Order: sequence, then structure tokens, then C-alpha cells
Amino acid sequence: MRRRRNRAAAVALTAVLGTVPLVLPSAAGAAEATEFGLPIPDVTPTGVAAASDGGVWFTEAQGDIGKVGADGKVKHYAVPRNSQKGTGYPDAMATASDGALWFTDSSTTVPRVGRVDPATGAVSTYEPPADALPNAQITGIAPGADGAMWVATGGAGAILKITATGSAGVLTTFATGLTPYSVTVGPDQAVWFTDQGGQVGRLDPATGAVTTFAPPSAPGGYPSLGEIVSGKDGKLWFTEPGSGKIGSIDPASGQVSEYDVPTANARPTGLTVRPDGSIWFTESSSSNLGSLDPSSGQITEYPLPATLSAPFRVVSGADGKLWYTAPGRGRIGFVDPADPPSGSPHQATPPNGPGSPTMAAQFQNRCPQTICLTEVTTGGNTKIGSFALDLPAGAIRITGYLGDPDSTGLPVLKPPVSGPQFEGKPIDVPGGLIGQLPLVGPILGKTPAAMWAVNKLTVTQSLAGPVHVLPAPGGFGAQTTINIKLNNDLLGPNCVIGPVDAKLAPTFTGGGFGDDPQFGWVGGQMQINAPIAIPKARGCGPLNILDGVINQMMGLPSPADKNSMNLTGILDLGVGINAANVPDALAPNSSNPLAAKLRSMLRATTAKHSGKPAAKTAAKHTYRIKARH
Repeated sequence: MRRRRNRAAAVALTAVLGTVPLVLPSAAGAAEATEFGLPIPDVTPTGVAAASDGGVWFTEAQGDIGKVGADGKVKHYAVPRNSQKGTGYPDAMATASDGALWFTDSSTTVPRVGRVDPATGAVSTYEPPADALPNAQITGIAPGADGAMWVATGGAGAILKITATGSAGVLTTFATGLTPYSVTVGPDQAVWFTDQGGQVGRLDPATGAVTTFAPPSAPGGYPSLGEIVSGKDGKLWFTEPGSGKIGSIDPASGQVSEYDVPTANARPTGLTVRPDGSIWFTESSSSNLGSLDPSSGQITEYPLPATLSAPFRVVSGADGKLWYTAPGRGRIGFVDPADPPSGSPHQATPPNGPGSPTMAAQFQNRCPQTICLTEVTTGGNTKIGSFALDLPAGAIRITGYLGDPDSTGLPVLKPPVSGPQFEGKPIDVPGGLIGQLPLVGPILGKTPAAMWAVNKLTVTQSLAGPVHVLPAPGGFGAQTTINIKLNNDLLGPNCVIGPVDAKLAPTFTGGGFGDDPQFGWVGGQMQINAPIAIPKARGCGPLNILDGVINQMMGLPSPADKNSMNLTGILDLGVGINAANVPDALAPNSSNPLAAKLRSMLRATTAKHSGKPAAKTAAKHTYRIKARH
């Protein structure tokens, strides 16, 4: 896979700078993409919509709603829990004709549509009745007239129309007999949509009649069709990720045309139309952007800063820039179409098979071609005896691939091909050492003495043994041994609490794994509530003379019922794509029962759709639904 050195260095810099905008210069002096790394890339940015004041709004499949302002600053806005107290999976996003922002939640447990007030960032959500859209997965969304939005659902086989009226909404469903993915309103005022089974559909809202069009190359891969938009030339334009083409339909004649993307297996996915009528699209497998001239069919490709960024959706911003989401590396980026990136386009990630280009994330390249996972904490707290500590986002990350069981009988999570298996950020302890003193600590921790350098205290964690993988409801958990290190000048370099045995069985707050069906990996938000027994501290101070002081201050040793670990996090799961160091364990015929279970979960999420809805939806029905705030 081709990588340029200056781009590789820029990628590393982004990881350090976090939300600082990254501007990548080229040797020729041409502009490059500007990308904003999100604090936790695992939130998986997916949908994107233009902000009227410059910048963009975006969705986080494993998080909330975000906005990158014209000043480059990133803000986040919380999405309400659904009716089952779950987090859901924010997906596509679009701007209504009245200026409000709408997004879809692709959860198969509680499908819903959300509305964002662009002035305040306040989010309201609308859930269809449970019996209205059985097995629905709401994905694409597009504006209609008078502030209405049109929405595509997969498993329910329906197109939806939704309008908000104060604290309530009106929802109308139209059965299609297909598996809609993306949707747009055409120049004929009909609703056009792509189908996961390889067709383009046209819905007449007045009659409910559906007409289908079959692109010649659509059956070549999964998902057959991606995004669809209405062009300035009066045609409907759509992407064909599986066959590497951009397609168009003339609604007047029904003629279908197709254009080959030059890079093989590039997997064109997202799509937008510029004010000048040009068509721009993302290449989710090769990490390029492409433009198509509708008058000639000529396609030009432009490389983004790094491969495995999986560029997904793209929008033409109010500031004249082209903004895109890059869920593979957790970034939001833009290019200037008047001065686009220079250089040769990236080559695609090797496909899974003929007609199956791979949309892969960066974490998958850290594992051989077996089951790969990465898990990161997003917040929470721990209580050890009398010592309590809040954990910042990204405090702990574990990455690896699933190996066969060891002598314990449990499968082992093996270290990745590249990079560390366990990453623990130093966590500042408020008040430092004196802040932990019994009774007076909370007071002294706020005095000027707490600012002394010798008082500064941080905590880091590290693995003290292998990570074992445990089956758990909706997914799996981990059992491991860790050391908790107290970092302070007085305590010296070896002050450790541990080893601590931790059995972590997560609850997936979104109801399990889930993401947009275009993705090449799955993810889920989780929370962990685990009691842990804590031993005495050791190695603290010269000749261990401060062990007793630390143990007294923190109430150690402490039994499990006196301690807790309450964490929130994100777990991503996919097939590794790094061919190096192929293990002897998880071959496709491995007898490891947990490996078989996880492979089954991946197949269920990424299997080809037949194009037939999973459940029958009423031909047409209207519902009144209340907003959740």
C-alpha cells in the first residue's frame, strides 16, 4: 500500500495534536486536505451537513453530534437516550429547507430520527411506533419541501416522511418492497433511493407507486449501491461501491449510465453536488476524493492525507469547501475544490474477494487477517478504598487479535502486529498527595501547597499478565491483571498497587454492535461496572518506607465490595488486514468457540442483502409521535 513519508509523519502529528487542525503542504506548493482529529477517533464520525456560518455538523456513530466551526474548534452535543435507555448509532445527516439539522439513528433495536437546533445544538429525537417499522435500520436522509425530511429504512423496506411540529412529529411510511439505503428528492419531485440489493427506486408520494431501475454493474458487489443525489443537470447520480462505478439516471428517459472510477476497488461511497454542477465522491477503500464532470464523464482523483481513513460522506459547505467524514481514523476534513490535493491517488485496501472492496479502519491494520478488536474508555471513575478518581476520555486503550485458549481454557487476546497492546494515559489526581490525607485532604488539596511540584500525583496503569477474552451478553468481555502505578517524586519510580485481577463484563448500551451497513467493521458503546479487590501498595519511597503511609491514606488492602470500576467505552471489531505474522490460531476452521461466535457476528453484520425487506411494512400509514429531549 502506497504511503508518502510526509503524509505518514502528518498522521502521527495528528494523533498528538488531537483537535488542532492539520494542514498538509505538498512539495509542489499545492493545497492539501485539512483534517481535524477528534479527541477519541473511535467515535466513528459518519454523517455530515453544512453549517450556515461555515464549518460543518457531523454525527458520531459511537457518540453524539459534533460541529467543527469556521474557527476549527470542535464542539459536541449530547443525543438523548432512546426509549430503552440506549445510546443508539447516529448515522446520516442533512439540512432541512427551514435550516434545521436532521440525522438518522441506524440502531436496529430502537430506530429513530433526530433534529438539531443549529442555534443551540439542542437535540430532539423521534421514534416510530414499534409496530410501524419492524426490523428497521434507518440510514439515509434528505430534505423535502416545507421543512419535511425523507428517510430510508433497510430491514423495514420503507421510505419515511417526517415533519416536526413543536414537541411532536408527523411520520408517514411508504412500503417499497426493496431495502432502501440512501434517499433524495429528484427534479420531478419524486423520491429516489438506492437499494442494498442493487437497484435504484423511484417513489411517487402521491400514489405510493414504486418504479425500479437496474444498473448493469450493480450485482457486482456488496453493498451494491451507496449514496444518491439530485444533480444540477436534471439527472439522479449514485455510487456503486461494489463495482467501483458512479452511475446516473435520466428521469425523463429512464436511461442509466455508468462511469468507471480509475482506481481499482476504490469503493466509491459518499456523494455530493457542487454549485457548479460537478459531482464529488469519496473512495472509502482507497482514501481518495474524486470529481466527475457530468458533461464529459471525466473522473479525477485526489489523495487524502492518509490511507485507511475510510472517507465516507461528503458535503459541499456554505464556505465553498468540500467537507468529508473519515471514520477509519476519526477525523473531519475538507479540501478546497478550486485547489485540490496533488499527487497520485492512493491504491485501495486489498478486497475481501471479487466484487467486495474493503472499507477498513486504521485499527484493523494492526492485526493479522483474523478477528481484530480495539477498546477505549471514554470516561468513568474508579474507587479504591478511600481513594476515588475520575477517568478522562481515552485513559485506557487495548488492541489485539483473538488467539486460541491457553492453560486457563480462555482465549487470549494477542498483541497487535504493530504498536502496544495496552496504552494508559497518566491521570492527574486532584489535590496531589496531600489531597489524599484523611479528613484534611479535601481542604489541603485546594491550598497553595497543593501546587508544589513535589505534591503532584499521577496514576498510570499497565498490564501485569495476559488479557483473556470472556463471552458476555451481546458481545464479550475481558479478564486481565493490571498494575496501578503512583507517580510522584517522593514515592519514587516503583510505587505500585497490584497486581489487581479485573473481570470486565461490559453491557452494550446501544443494544449490541451496530453501524451503517456500508462499514467494514462494527462497533458499540459499552459500560462496565466491576467490583475489584485491591492489594497493598509496594515499592513506595526509599527502601519502601512510604508503603505504610500510602496504604493508610488509601485504606489498602481493600476487599472487592469496597471498590468499584465504573467505565464507559467503545469497542470496535473487524477482520485484520495486515498479512504479517499470521498466527497459527484463528484459521477459518479454528475450533475456538468464541472465535466462531465473533465470526458469526461479523458475518451477520456485513452479509450481503438480498434486496428484500426483512419484514412487511404497511403500504402507507401516518403516525403522530412525540419528541424526546
